[in-house]
Amino acid sequence: MFELLRWWYGPGWLLAFRRIGERTHNVSHAFSVPILLKTLFSPWKRIMTTGAKGIDAKMQAVVDNLVSRMVGFVTRLMVLTAALVMTTGTFIMSASIVLAWPFIPLLAVYCVVKVFV
Repeated sequence: MFELLRWWYGPGWLLAFRRIGERTHNVSHAFSVPILLKTLFSPWKRIMTTGAKGIDAKMQAVVDNLVSRMVGFVTRLMVLTAALVMTTGTFIMSASIVLAWPFIPLLAVYCVVKVFV
């Protein structure tokens, strides 16, 4: 029991602190945030119109390409917003765990006492 408490209030608590960064990094990695930022203004699914002949066809190609880039921008922006919300939520939950960490063994003792008293 004493070894558990020694680990809990020593290396265990430090491990809980380190996991805050790991969890937020994993969420960022799951959403591919660096890739989304690099390709923010890229066309959606690489849909591009090329090889147009004539002024009307070239203007239509410019409009099509612009619309494709706007769709890509809006879609990536929505995914980045979701990533920000999830990363913030993950950080808050992980920080809550770290703040509650020292009280969890006390809560277990309280529950045992409450059941038998």
